[in-house]
Amino acid sequence: MEIGQSRSGDALVLRPMGRLDNVSSAEFQATLLRAVMTGGADVIVDFSDVDYVSSAGLRALTAASKTPLRQHKLAVAGLQPAVKEVFAIARLQHVVAIYATVEAAVADPRREPGEAAKKAPAAPEPIGVHFWGTRGSLAAPLSHAAVRAKIRSALAAAQEHGLGAVDSIDTFIDRELPFSVRGTFGGNTSCVEIETGTEEYLLCDLGTGVREFGNRVLAKHGPARGHCFNIFMSHIHWDHIMGFPFFVPAYIPGNRIRIHGCHKQMREAMLRQQSAPCFPVEFETLGATIEFVQLEPGVDYEVAGFSVRAIRQFHEGESYGYRFTRGGKSIVYSTDCEHKASVLDESYPFVPFFRDADLLIFDAMYSLADAVSVKEDWGHSSNIIAVELAQLARVKRLVLFHHEPAYDDAGIERVLHETMRYEEISRDGHQVEVISAYDGLDLTV
Repeated sequence: MEIGQSRSGDALVLRPMGRLDNVSSAEFQATLLRAVMTGGADVIVDFSDVDYVSSAGLRALTAASKTPLRQHKLAVAGLQPAVKEVFAIARLQHVVAIYATVEAAVADPRREPGEAAKKAPAAPEPIGVHFWGTRGSLAAPLSHAAVRAKIRSALAAAQEHGLGAVDSIDTFIDRELPFSVRGTFGGNTSCVEIETGTEEYLLCDLGTGVREFGNRVLAKHGPARGHCFNIFMSHIHWDHIMGFPFFVPAYIPGNRIRIHGCHKQMREAMLRQQSAPCFPVEFETLGATIEFVQLEPGVDYEVAGFSVRAIRQFHEGESYGYRFTRGGKSIVYSTDCEHKASVLDESYPFVPFFRDADLLIFDAMYSLADAVSVKEDWGHSSNIIAVELAQLARVKRLVLFHHEPAYDDAGIERVLHETMRYEEISRDGHQVEVISAYDGLDLTV
């Protein structure tokens, strides 16, 4: 069995990989006993790469916890769902401290059995969601003409108001100008952050918006501090991965990047993108530790404090939506899916997947007319379908996402108002709040 060793803070981290069974447990136990008796530091066993543990593996942990020569404290972290069940059945939380992540174990100075469960609060509330990139298919920056048009519209509107003090200018901008004039929906491609309330980060997709996310992390913490980034890929088309070569944390040793997804070609796609003659820096030379985590649709996974489940969607090359649940709150990320069912009712698989979601982020790239005619089979949906599915599933808030790059800000704003009106017309008792995503939008669930 391969057992990696590293340091995290004041702790020694052991990282066994594979199956911890009758064959491998003796080697694991010997390594663990040496660490706890002579390692000179607290020991954390990172189980994130262990997919099976037998009673022999459990006995190795209990032996290490009971040795009279033990000089330091012992904890485990990163249990996979099946391994976590085995630990619970064996009641091992009474023997060794268990944490969701290595970072959480390092942050707790006591590391005593049961303490993690006692101290951990119920699901941290609220859950923040930040949109770093919201365009579909292609990045769409503002042009000189678009900026000039905004300025002209603002000045024309200002003529009707006597703007004296600076405060009155700000009030005028905030209250009198439409969003499409005072701001912009942005031009970065898909990247959404879901705040975990822990030291780990959770992102959906690696569009060009991930560049600004990475810059924010570095500005806040500096390059010396290592982080764990969990990234869930809807699919591996270019607009959803093209920001990664410009994600600065990927170049810094000490960072850990876990790319989760249902596509078996994730690694191949990332390698191709950063290979000659397309890009000057090869993927294999990046400083961060980068792992690819294969997921299966319909299976629940525990990542960064969330229960995560994927669903297969309708898109060329396949795409996958994700439902993130924590503390009774659910966020669904569903982009690049073409809903062509002739009848949308309770039997449609996306209705139970979206059911009672607090936030549904939905690809509403096209009008219904485009989606069923000139852009049929292009793999995207419409605002009309978005509303109907959200109403059927009793969703609380619907976020229109993956905006058509051909639309300017006024066009996206027009779609928002039309969608709000359609929700009102078609409403059958349950009201769905409709929001249009933009780069920089912060929401709270």
